[in-house]
Formats: sequence, structure tokens, C-alpha cells
Amino acid sequence: MALQVVWTPYGRAAAEALRTAIADAKAGDPLAPVTVVVPSNHVGVAARRLLASGALGPVTSTGVGIAAVTFVTPYRLGELLGAAALAAAGKRPVSTPLLAAAVRAELTADPGLFEPVAVHPATEAALVATYRELRDASPAALDALAATSPRAGEVVRLHRAVRARLAPDWSDEEDLLATAAAHAGTAAARELGAVVVHLPQRLSQHAAGLLRALAEHLPTTVVAGTTGIPAADAEVSRSLERLGVDGTPPAGVGRPTPVSPTTTQVVTASDADEEVRAAVRTVVDAVRAGTRLDRIAVLHATPEPYARLAHDQLHAAGIPTNGAAVVPLAGRVAGRALLELLALPDSGYRRQDVLAWLSSGPVLFEGRWAPVAAWERISREAAVVAGREQWDERLETFAAQEERQAADAEADEEQPVWLAERARAQAERARALRRFVLRAIDDLTRAATEPRPWSEHAAWAERWMHDLLGPATRRTGWPEPERKAAERIEGALRRLAALDGVEGPVHLDVFARTLAVELEA
Repeated sequence: MALQVVWTPYGRAAAEALRTAIADAKAGDPLAPVTVVVPSNHVGVAARRLLASGALGPVTSTGVGIAAVTFVTPYRLGELLGAAALAAAGKRPVSTPLLAAAVRAELTADPGLFEPVAVHPATEAALVATYRELRDASPAALDALAATSPRAGEVVRLHRAVRARLAPDWSDEEDLLATAAAHAGTAAARELGAVVVHLPQRLSQHAAGLLRALAEHLPTTVVAGTTGIPAADAEVSRSLERLGVDGTPPAGVGRPTPVSPTTTQVVTASDADEEVRAAVRTVVDAVRAGTRLDRIAVLHATPEPYARLAHDQLHAAGIPTNGAAVVPLAGRVAGRALLELLALPDSGYRRQDVLAWLSSGPVLFEGRWAPVAAWERISREAAVVAGREQWDERLETFAAQEERQAADAEADEEQPVWLAERARAQAERARALRRFVLRAIDDLTRAATEPRPWSEHAAWAERWMHDLLGPATRRTGWPEPERKAAERIEGALRRLAALDGVEGPVHLDVFARTLAVELEA
């Protein structure tokens, strides 16, 4: 079957072109299946809502609304067609920590040109990022790249070595798309119905291969957007060429229009906070003027510092929001508790760091909430600065002093009863803090003594997470974002445990660094 391309300007015209493509595919049958491939989930949600509203006109003559129209990204399309086959072959999805472990293993086995910096975290991070880029390159392209310089040759060698290590048991996005393309002629693919590729942006070689394979078996239409500016349209044109069609937009389509001075306002602000406040005031004014919130978007150049500022100020204004999370797992209670625990050895167990760790969330001690405020005061009065010796000896000395004061108060009939009781309570709290901190120090020391399998590190971290914050049954009263974050962190630990099959035993600092990367993603 031939792949049809429809060029359109962006905006309303693109939405109307999509409606027409779906209507043509359905040919009057409202239940005829149509699969729309979109560049992102945001585009899919917006397009589905607009089509369902009837604002663009009916898709079929039976009335307003849409049925049997599925919106998917290329990756999700690959999952629908290829995930089952990969699972049947015993292959599991590759994660970033797993890829990093494979890179470390290859650097250890044969660092080559990278021997002077093989153990540096930046080397590992750079090779992981490079691996992802090169996975979309063909063998011929890799050969050409390797021939350009000795360093490029080493990068390609490591890339191929990591690929060979992972290929038997693990699959990545490119594997998924390639497997899906091999199943483009199956019954599962025919259930997709007609395919509409809506506003493709950057299509990888593997994603384009999947769409080309589908076009051989299913009627496929590409709704390609153009601005009329060649430089801006270059990525779209390249993607169409990867689909095997002419990527040159026709003349006269998508002519750029100047910004309207009547609908555009430029505001000068003194800093990022004032920028966001000006944007929030604009949102409030628009809502008061009758604009629905789902028709308003707040865009910013970079996540830092705008994402958190916008989220906080919109929340303070009582305006509900929908968008990417601004707090990574590392910033949630469970994430902070684990990462700050793992960071304690680096600071020599300084008092301020230990107390900051204990203040990271509702910490449990011997089945009850830890009296962190009292512990902070006691450790300060005991003159604890850092190190295991001070946590041990100075807290015990402080407790003994408090017990002597209690005994003196009890022996003196003129002293009130509460004075002795308070001193004994202080002594008990000091010894409780001593037990808690020494247990953490000793456990961290044992965990860092020698390399251990990933699964042991993960089980150790999960045990500490449950000891500090309680099991899932104790989190029922937590805010939903914190509860879900704790569940996702447990999932991340399970993924790290699976690295046993890729890399041998590692030191605790490698596990801590990998966990931090996983929770910051």
C-alpha cells in the first residue's frame, strides 16, 4: 500500500487535516478502527479532546464524537506489536542503571583509550548518553564513525561491546521498534485499522522503519506540519525522507505570519519570581474574562527555576495544574531518607548532616516516631561534632551526667520530683539517639567494607527504607504523591537488584551513585 502525505500549516489547520484523514479512513463507519500516531502524549490528549468536542465537525455522519480511534506514540505502538514477542523470548527492558552497569563492566574488562578516566563517573555518564545516540545508527554508519579518529573508534568499540553484553537477555527501545516492525503483517497489526501519522517531528530510524512496515500492510496517511521556514521544517522533512517519501513541503503551505501586536504582550520583569508572578496574574485575568483553564498553557524556557516557581505560585493562587512533575523521586520523603543515609559517610557523620537526615521525614525508631527535636537539642548539649567516637562517647557521657543529676535531685528533698524525672528522660533519649546513630554508622561501614551483589545492596536499602518510614501499610495516611513516590522507589530498587546478571559485585558508593541517578530522572 502507498503512504499518503498531507501537508498542512500548524494550529487549527493541522487539527482539521487530522479530522479529514480520520473521516476518510472511517469511510462513514463510526466503529472502523483508526490508529493515530502522535509525537507525544500531550499532542494526543489535545487532539482527542478537540475531535471529541465536535468543534472541528463530525468525523462520521452519525453525530458528534469519536469512537474506535486510538492515539499512541511510536514507542507505545512498538509496545503493542513487539512487547509480547520480546517477553516470550525472555528479554527484559533495559533501564538506565542497567546500561550504566554494562558500560562499567566493559570499561573494567577493556578500558582501552579510556584507561586513565575509566573509573570517573563523568566517563560512565558520557558513554551511556553516547550509547543511546548510537543505537539508532546503522552498522555502516558506525563503521564510518569509527574510522574518523582513534577516540571515535574506541567509543564505537565500547558501544558494540555493551550491545553484545546486553543483547542476549535485554531489550531497549530500538529492539522493541524493530520487533514490532517484524510483526507488522500479523493479526494484531491488522486490528490497528488505518494508520494516521499526525505531525511527525523527529522520527528515529527504527520508528520510521516500523511505520514503513505498517504502511506495506495498512492504509497510512501522514499529516505533516510545515511553518514555511526551511530551517524550522528540516526535522520534519528528514523524518518524511526516512519514511521513504519526498520531504519537501509544497510552496505556499504554512507561510509564516508575523506576531499580532494586538494579541501579544511583552512584559519586562526583574527576576524569575516576578516573571512567574506576572504569568500567574495573566492566567487569573484570562480566567476571569471567561477562558477555560484547559485552554491556557504556561510555557517556560528551562525547568530551573521556572517549573517549581510556576507550580508553587499557581498552587498558592488556587489554580489547578496539569503537567510534568517538578519534584523528582530524590526530593520525596522516601528518596531523601535513602540518599541522605547513603551520603553520611562522605561527611564523616557530622551532627548537622545526621540531624538533617533524621528531619527528612517522619522517621521511626523502635516502632514509634523518633523525637528528632529532642535529639537535636541533646546532641548539641553533648557537644557532638562528627565521627563515630563522638556519637558514642559524648552521648554516653551526657547520659551519665543526667543520671547523676537525677540521683542528686532525688537525694535532695528540697528539689522537685519533676527535676529528677526530666534528667532521667534526657538520659534515656541520649542513649536512644546513641543506639540509633551507632546502628546506622556500623551498618553503613559493614555495607561499604567490600563489594556486594546489586541485589544485596538493594535489599539492604529497602530494609532501611522500611525501618525508617515503615512498610506500605503504615503509609496509608501519607499524601498521595509521597505514597506513590515510595512505591516507585521500591520499584527502582527492584530494577537495581536485577543488575546482578550484568555486572558483578560493586562497592556501596557505586550503588549510591546509581540510585541517585535513578531517583533524579
